[in-house]
Amino acid sequence: MAALLTGCASAPKTKPADLAPPAGKLSEKARQEQRQAILKVRIQTLNQLYKLKPLTRSEIEQAAGYGVFEINGLNAVLAETPGRGMVLERKSGKIVYMRLARTDVGPGASVSPYWQVLVFSDPRRLSQFMVTGSPVEASRDPSIKVYKLNEKGVSTQADWEARYFRDPDLN
Repeated sequence: MAALLTGCASAPKTKPADLAPPAGKLSEKARQEQRQAILKVRIQTLNQLYKLKPLTRSEIEQAAGYGVFEINGLNAVLAETPGRGMVLERKSGKIVYMRLARTDVGPGASVSPYWQVLVFSDPRRLSQFMVTGSPVEASRDPSIKVYKLNEKGVSTQADWEARYFRDPDLN
């Protein structure tokens, strides 16, 4: 744990709104590997959600689209490393790879890894989200339902605060 904290202590401090990473230069092989890892997390997370809350399967199948994100807990808090995931538009099958930066990392914030499933009921809001990401206020958008999965199970998450943005390396 001390090595983890020491390694993270040198991370630059930034404001949550400034956490979008600059476009990087990934090789095509690295890009494909990262996309595949995200898609694997999507399948595992959705399967777990369907197991714990079977009715979510039909909810997601009838939605305009959905997103699945992995948030790495302590690493996201200490190193300000964003989570990552993808958003899928059901009608077209289009996938956009995204990152997120938590903005609720003050005292009492969870440091355990968890996964989010965002369910979009409004196709226009989904399209906007896929193009521009979201400001923090998106957590109050009634057209987006969020499920949080962790080692304790699943809950409908009402207190999520994060900034979502397109991943410049994977799109």
